[in-house]
Amino acid sequence: MHAVNQTGEAFLSHTKLDGRFVIRLVISHLRVTAADIQRVWEVLQQQLRALS
Repeated sequence: MHAVNQTGEAFLSHTKLDGRFVIRLVISHLRVTAADIQRVWEVLQQQLRALS
């Protein structure tokens, strides 16, 4: 999560839901597009691969 935030392309936060750690992404802004959400997913996957 921190690695994604450091890219400057997205800001993720976290919380616990039913006792489980979950990542949060706010996408309610009027200018957010499907392409924006896809890009965040790609950045998250890139950062996860970098950790493994």
